[in-house]
Amino acid sequence: MTFFTALSSHLQRTLQQSGRERRLQSGELLIRQGDCDCTLYLLQSGTLQVLTASGQGASIPVCSGEVVGEMAFLDNRPRTATVVAAGPCTVLALDRQTTFQRLSDHPLVLHELITGLAALQRSRLQELAALDSREHHDIVEALAEEARHHRAVLHPYLLALSTGQLPDLRSALADFAQHYYGYSAHFPRYLTALISRLERPDHRAALLENLIEESGQYEAKELEELALRGVRPEWIIGIPHPELFQRFRQALGVSNIDAADDHMEVVCWRELFLSVLTHGSPAEALGALGLGTETIVQSLYSSFVVAIQRLGTLAPQDAVFFPLHTAVDDHHQATLKAIATHFAATAQGRADLAKGMHKALAMRDSFWGWLHERARAMPAVP
Repeated sequence: MTFFTALSSHLQRTLQQSGRERRLQSGELLIRQGDCDCTLYLLQSGTLQVLTASGQGASIPVCSGEVVGEMAFLDNRPRTATVVAAGPCTVLALDRQTTFQRLSDHPLVLHELITGLAALQRSRLQELAALDSREHHDIVEALAEEARHHRAVLHPYLLALSTGQLPDLRSALADFAQHYYGYSAHFPRYLTALISRLERPDHRAALLENLIEESGQYEAKELEELALRGVRPEWIIGIPHPELFQRFRQALGVSNIDAADDHMEVVCWRELFLSVLTHGSPAEALGALGLGTETIVQSLYSSFVVAIQRLGTLAPQDAVFFPLHTAVDDHHQATLKAIATHFAATAQGRADLAKGMHKALAMRDSFWGWLHERARAMPAVP
């Protein structure tokens, strides 16, 4: 049953008598979002497409017997969506004022029309919102996929580590451990900076959960998953992630150094990254820490897991930092991508997400290149 056939016969006749017929060619515009026009259109033949607000291509099809333009017709407001012909169409154009005047002597029939249109309005708004949400989710997933194929994730340095094709694998890992700490130990600062940029309480609350986990607190389900991968609870519970990385450094014989002694490459990476988080737009900050960092962690650290296994001299608890991040970072990624979906609703938000992501990836790519040069210049193990 269509909208039109569900109406009483009296109302059907009135609408047919009140409207004027209009023919459309395929692709022809019927309604433009933002226009001030309150005409209601009854589709008599063909198919129309109601485009989503983001204009990314998804749409709601409207078939013969249905109406479009009900929101402006009911509320006398600018058009909320764009409608085009999906093929040759015939519509009946119903002027708002003329229709209301014809029904003014029949209040029950007028009530029937308004009630029916209001129900359609609610349903269509929900459908459009769901379509937009799926579109925005797909946009974020496409950016995340782009990040996973970036050179920073597929870098020759990471390949050389995982395959052992370096003069001295242990020294290369120790060099990484020494310098990477100057960046990774500040992750709670990065996360706190991003949280401070977000306006919605639910977004801040979601990331606070991630921050709590960084301090060594885990849910039972996560501990069960880690146990299946050989990670014992006593290795990680109550131990902040920077301390886990310190354990890895010490196992490789890397001495603790003061932050003031960090190499200039590390200082520049850390400060530039913090600058994006604190001075870029909220969407740019989210793109940097979410799409350009957290979504690639599993891929990045998998190379180090393989390299450490190849080395074969570290106890599992000493290298637990890496399997920990490859095993339980799924929900971190999901949280950040869900927030990114909110920002993907606007063109500016999408642009800023991509900009922040590419800045973070470029900085990491540069850092890997520096470490790779150092690793290749080391004397070969006799």
